[in-house]
Amino acid sequence: MDSLHVIKSVLLLLLFIVSIHLPRTTSSNSEPKAITIDVSQAQKLLDSGYTFLDVRTVEEFEKGHVDSENVFNVPYWLYTPQGQEINPNFLKHVSSLCNQTDHLVVGCKSGVRSLYATKVLVSSGFNNVKNMDGGYIAWVDKRFRVKVEHKELKYDEL
Repeated sequence: MDSLHVIKSVLLLLLFIVSIHLPRTTSSNSEPKAITIDVSQAQKLLDSGYTFLDVRTVEEFEKGHVDSENVFNVPYWLYTPQGQEINPNFLKHVSSLCNQTDHLVVGCKSGVRSLYATKVLVSSGFNNVKNMDGGYIAWVDKRFRVKVEHKELKYDEL
């Protein structure tokens, strides 16, 4: 075997070894892309007509939420006796309230649930969805408008 043939063989072997250790990239990334914006950007979008989708629990929502023209509450996580679980009807409920072309800002308490919810919505065909970073905590810290749901108390709840 001549030396040129040996060098080619070694180079091919090295190329093979390197190629199996490189991370693989594909054109179809399975992780949906979520656009995250800060609360100041969120406020501007809400003022321009975006709908706010609050994915906290009903109890959290009633204690106070973003005050905007169009606000919906659809919990992403539910608290069950087994612990915290994803709401199995989340996408169904959102789809009954919003179209896939609606412009949405998704928020929660701190921005974690809303990020997950945003990814679910984007991967399900919703085109104009933005996650609000920092959530309701950041919204309140900026002293933006909030609304508290007033629930009528029954006599035995007093």
